Amino acid sequence: MDNEYDEINLNSKINTKVWKRLLAKMWEYKGYCLGAIIFMIFSAFCETMFVKYICSDGLSKYLNQGIDSSFYAFIVGMLLFVVCIAICTYIMLTFASFLELKFYSKITKETFAKVQNQPFSFFDKNTVGFLMARISSDTSRLGQIISWGLIDIVYAFFKLLFIFIVMGRINFKLSLIMLIIIPLVTIVAALFNKIIIKLSRKQRKVNAEITSYLNEGISAAKTSKTLLLEERKVNEFSSIVNKYKKTTMKISFAQSGFYQIIAFSSAIALALMGYFGGLSPLNSSILFLFLSYSTSFFEPVLVIARLSNEMRHAQVAAERIFNLNDVVPEILDSKEVIDKYGDYIHFKKENWEELNGDIEFENVSFKYNNGKEVLKDFNLKVKKGQSVALVGPTGAGKTTIVNLLCRFYEPTSGVIKIDGIDYKKRSVAWLHSHLGYVLQTPYLFDGTIKDNIRYGALDASDEQIYNAAKIANAESFILKLEKGYDTIVGESGNRLSLGQKQLISFARAILANPSILVLDEATSSVDTQTEYDIQQAISHILKNRTSFVIAHRLSTIVNSDIILVIDDGKIIEQGNHQQLMDKKGKYYHLYTNQFIEEKMKELNF
Repeated sequence: MDNEYDEINLNSKINTKVWKRLLAKMWEYKGYCLGAIIFMIFSAFCETMFVKYICSDGLSKYLNQGIDSSFYAFIVGMLLFVVCIAICTYIMLTFASFLELKFYSKITKETFAKVQNQPFSFFDKNTVGFLMARISSDTSRLGQIISWGLIDIVYAFFKLLFIFIVMGRINFKLSLIMLIIIPLVTIVAALFNKIIIKLSRKQRKVNAEITSYLNEGISAAKTSKTLLLEERKVNEFSSIVNKYKKTTMKISFAQSGFYQIIAFSSAIALALMGYFGGLSPLNSSILFLFLSYSTSFFEPVLVIARLSNEMRHAQVAAERIFNLNDVVPEILDSKEVIDKYGDYIHFKKENWEELNGDIEFENVSFKYNNGKEVLKDFNLKVKKGQSVALVGPTGAGKTTIVNLLCRFYEPTSGVIKIDGIDYKKRSVAWLHSHLGYVLQTPYLFDGTIKDNIRYGALDASDEQIYNAAKIANAESFILKLEKGYDTIVGESGNRLSLGQKQLISFARAILANPSILVLDEATSSVDTQTEYDIQQAISHILKNRTSFVIAHRLSTIVNSDIILVIDDGKIIEQGNHQQLMDKKGKYYHLYTNQFIEEKMKELNF
């Protein structure tokens, strides 16, 4: 699914702003960066001098003069070089590993926190696969490339520098032959740069499509099977995978061509080195030194060439992550509110007022992103402790009303007041801390039943959890399970029935002891008897608590203080059950028709 936060222009060039931002984040761990770089430079120096020590100091002497007593000292010197290189490499790898872990951990947590702070509207635009690809795949890839890639480039640069310095001191003219590879690499890199960046961005986009389709395919597996969609789903997934394969193959071909050109150029330079070195009055050990350095010289050149492509992949990943992190939430507390009440992560509970429950919608209108107006000049006053039921056809605006109340969305115009104050003058976290929301399709987290109920109040005792389960009429089925409250519910609660999950979500809401309770067709997933038991169990919970109930079964709302019949975003009828029945309007016909249908079902008609 494409969205406004997904792909940047595929033809864009190297983004210096992205790299400045990445380097700034890396510099937060400058100790690890500097440690890795220092020991890498020292390792490159030791390796360069090690080759010179063997070829120039060793072969030159012992080939001409033969082995003497100093040969053993020469061997000891070689061992010292090897030990120094090993120690430097070990320390460098340790620093680089810590840098990768620190960098990956930070950017992953930052991105996840940004997503958690987004309102409902954000998740309407972005698929699960898209977000998972950013938080998991892109951050991991970026951490690996940035930490190891940049360090390897530093190593390759200093290795080239040290080799050229040593060669230049021995024979400057001959060493100039080595430099022919540098402009060639630059020209070739410029030619391949645009192609590889474009293909890399396409590859990452298709990868996000794969993740999204996998999530949908696994989550909706039962639905696919009941509709006999297995073959179609397999074919659709195969099509996406093939698109990924084709894009990846194009990248491989481009990179292979790039490397082969560099390797061919390196071979030519090596041949020239051997030819001109043979014509020069150099002894065999010095010529061997130059040839050895030639091989060593082209290795870091190839490393730089390879890593230049990896850096392009890193830029693509960074662009996508930063794009996601830079999304400004559509619902955002003002600076004054944050200063007083805190933000989503850092609460200032000492400044949080109690919520009584008086609610007022004042000329509230609302439009979704598609521009369709769902509510227009909606007005409603609810006193503390009143229960409000919302009924009406699908799409009438019932869920929109409670979503606006919960500040999952904000009005396009108008004001919503809680306890007489515009709710935007208090923090979102303050409001949500006083809310209890039971959805039509409940979600349970992977863990025990006890853990899932405790999410309503993290500091609750086991006794309070048991009491909430009793009130929600959930304890009867919980105790029948093999491990009772310690039963693992599985991912999304898939080890329990839909009705059981709903009862646990009720217990969770009851434990939270909210000032405002919202039930969004919350009893539609349980059988009639269980629904009756729940209504009896929570009737005293609703006392002194403002509640909004979106009802499918009208028999469950007959005791509500206010019943609103909503149609096309407007209140067409309002009153209690008896008042609306006496009017014999829309509610009367809805209720009587549903009553007749339920009676016919009971009589097996």
